[in-house]
Amino acid sequence: MGGRLLRTAPLATAYTGRANSFGFLRLCFSIAVVLAHAAVLGYARPLTTVVDVPGLAVAGFFGISGFLITRSARRSPLPRFLWHRALRILPGLWVCLLVTALVVAPVLWYLDRGTLGGLLRHPTGALNYLSQNWWGGLRQGGIVDLFRWDTPYGEMSRRSLVNGSLWTLSYEILCYLVVAAMALLAVLRRARWLVLASVVGLFGVLCWNHYEVLRFGLPTLWSGGTFGPVPLLGEFSQTWLLWYGFMFMAGAAADLYRDKIPMNDLLGVVALVVVTWFALRGEFFGPALLAYEYVILWLAIRLPARLQGIGQRTDYSYGLYIYSFVVQQVMAKYGVPALGFVGYFLASLAVSFVLAFGSWHLVEKQALRLKGWQPPAVRPSRWRRRRRSAAPPALAGAGDAVPGPVPAQAGDAESGDGPPARV
Repeated sequence: MGGRLLRTAPLATAYTGRANSFGFLRLCFSIAVVLAHAAVLGYARPLTTVVDVPGLAVAGFFGISGFLITRSARRSPLPRFLWHRALRILPGLWVCLLVTALVVAPVLWYLDRGTLGGLLRHPTGALNYLSQNWWGGLRQGGIVDLFRWDTPYGEMSRRSLVNGSLWTLSYEILCYLVVAAMALLAVLRRARWLVLASVVGLFGVLCWNHYEVLRFGLPTLWSGGTFGPVPLLGEFSQTWLLWYGFMFMAGAAADLYRDKIPMNDLLGVVALVVVTWFALRGEFFGPALLAYEYVILWLAIRLPARLQGIGQRTDYSYGLYIYSFVVQQVMAKYGVPALGFVGYFLASLAVSFVLAFGSWHLVEKQALRLKGWQPPAVRPSRWRRRRRSAAPPALAGAGDAVPGPVPAQAGDAESGDGPPARV
């Protein structure tokens, strides 16, 4: 047993092919968000006053995303990388926004008022909700005053919030753009030390910020401020950008230094204890984030093999994430929390899973079929393809490789096409 605990292999060796549990972890994070929101939306209280459950889940999403998305950027030309990222996020988001603004909101509005007047073209109406949030930035949270007065969360916050989960998508998209910039500047291939240096710098800021908050109980430079606005995405909280940006960059560094990072069960257990200790003290967003990234990678490798197939072919975590908030708001409006916390949570989870099932099979999966699409201007002509296929192999000199597609290997599929980080 002791030998197994100390058995060490580099991450590059331990993480091979599709033998990982990232899909299972993403699904768990999505369910954790639904669980935490059940308390907030149904009863206007946090799930727990100590452990930040949705924060843990969102940080986990970013940690996984940084590792897998960087892996994708290293293996794909930049235009294809951006195309794949857009296909993974935007079609599912667009359909969710359309269903929310043009189906859910009008039905509820009509049931309340007997008319649709004042809903669509109001300055904060359904049409503006679509235009403001279409590209991933949650720049308009509510639709007029829908859910503002008739749900526990609305009465508490006096806010008309339709789908609060979507706010993290802009942070995810910003991280994708950072990775794209690093790929364009050849940082991922020739200057990976810059990524590591950024992680070290961010970790230093995290520790300093954590110390200042504990010592003085006051916001620091990185607490409470905003960054932006960024076109289409809106403003970013400096605090959330620090926390989740660090997790994403830590995942990116883990991919780039996968040949140097030791993976063994003893380090995994120690990191898990560190994360648990900080989380139970209500101090998770600090030095514990570095240990949390290691825990995520360790669990993805060491969880039982029977969990590794979850999320590989059917990834419901994104749909579950983007639809559950709306489902829970509607249920809260019509009194489902009266069933009790467990009943409300299970009912909202079941309905959200149905919508996630439809989102994956009808929207997300169909969009991903376009991964190999190329604009006509860059497609090789039929004549060029025929000429290339007819070229005699004897023309290749000794030691030369005959041009052709690189054989796909296990694990080359972009398993990073999972849900963006969110609450």
